Amino acid sequence: MDKVFRHSAKAIIINDGKLMVESVDYGRGRYSKLPGGGREWGETMEETVIRECKEELNLEVKPVRLVLARDYIAKNHDQPYDLDCFHLSELMFECEVEDFSTLGNGGQPDSNGQKINWVELDKLADSDFYPKAIIPYLQNLKEIKETVVLGDVN
Repeated sequence: MDKVFRHSAKAIIINDGKLMVESVDYGRGRYSKLPGGGREWGETMEETVIRECKEELNLEVKPVRLVLARDYIAKNHDQPYDLDCFHLSELMFECEVEDFSTLGNGGQPDSNGQKINWVELDKLADSDFYPKAIIPYLQNLKEIKETVVLGDVN
């Protein structure tokens, strides 16, 4: 089987102590994740996160800083869904939003049943948020002074 590599950019949007998440179901059960998605040819990662938030959330975002970077190499994790040939590289940007009035499913939501939710940061660990490995960093975002490279985590 061919190896599959994907670049992805995600938005960290926090408002009033709550994290914006997309609740999705790709046929493997519902879970919540950061908004964002795959890079298109010729885009910078900042352009990717801006486009993805417009497509998925109908929201204009401004990437402020790169906070987290992670890899996910499926063969290294005990999981039933992804093929061992799958490798994801993800950059997560803290984003600012000036106007939330347009927030809603955009023209290209991330799944048929996409729902946009706000989760209190202190309750994130008890939610269906994925990947669990980034939760402590999201909860302590203000303490992060430089980009944290997490390596292969899930």
